[in-house]
Amino acid sequence: MASVHPYGIGCSVQIPAGAEHGQVPEFYLVPKKLARKAPVLARMAQTVEAWAFRFIFWLIQTLSLENALRLGGFTFALTGPHSDKAKKAHTNLAIAFPNRDEQWRKNTVKQIFRHLGYSTVELIKLEQIWAQREQRVEYVLEPAARAHMESKRATIFITAHVGPWQVAPLVTKEYGFTVNTIYAPESNPTLQALMLDLRKVFGEKLIPADSGPRPIIRELNAGNSIIMAMDTRPDTGKLIPFFGRDALTNTSAVGLALRTGAALVVARGERLPNARYRITVYDPLVSADPDAPVKEQALELTSQIHGYFEDWIREYPAQWICLKRRWPKAHKL
Repeated sequence: MASVHPYGIGCSVQIPAGAEHGQVPEFYLVPKKLARKAPVLARMAQTVEAWAFRFIFWLIQTLSLENALRLGGFTFALTGPHSDKAKKAHTNLAIAFPNRDEQWRKNTVKQIFRHLGYSTVELIKLEQIWAQREQRVEYVLEPAARAHMESKRATIFITAHVGPWQVAPLVTKEYGFTVNTIYAPESNPTLQALMLDLRKVFGEKLIPADSGPRPIIRELNAGNSIIMAMDTRPDTGKLIPFFGRDALTNTSAVGLALRTGAALVVARGERLPNARYRITVYDPLVSADPDAPVKEQALELTSQIHGYFEDWIREYPAQWICLKRRWPKAHKL
């Protein structure tokens, strides 16, 4: 479903009509503008990044899950608020929570980076979480969701970058789905290889975000399923209200479900005490007017999805990894 990032490290993206850009950063250790002006610096940065990420992966794998979460959360909370991504998170929070003051936003941004650290660890330790699922994971399925999961029918599973979104896809493995993950490739070849190895552990098929809709349609028509996070801003899409303000949103996922007959199912992960998790699967979404044109149904169903995301973010604002601008700039509205 997703990997982790600041806003990257293999994040999931929407189904694009044309590839969605900008979800994974080109560089992590130097500002993008500076790196583009100095190609030598860019190459040096990627080399350093490769060694740094190899060391991070090795260190986290050697620690217990509890200690790795503490380390990841502490490190990201310490360094993240000083990055340029913090400004984007601050802006998103100001729009979503206009009645909150500056100090609340500042504190929340720090906690967002802490939870980004948790998500990084959870991705790297996902195999361990799965192996220890009887002790660490509980599932909550709404009535129609349970019947659907047992049917293993082709599904587009949708979540948001809220809470342990890395862990949420484990429910599809629990119920035996054949799953495809849409991902944004990394610009750093070493990091790309590390991320793909993590995803392949679970036998998921990987579809690059720039592949277009054809491989996705092929998988859905074959009875397989797709996982994606759908709360980030695409390059193209429809303006649909999100927290009461129009946000550019990709409706392609919903449109493909309507055209192929695949189900639309929203799922979320929650963090519980002692490195435990709850995964909730909601009843499949149903169009309010099944006889309406597909484009109208797609808009209405996407609005339903936004309603879920808004509820989760209001409940856990510090766990919304909103490090890219979500809403259009004022002059573009």
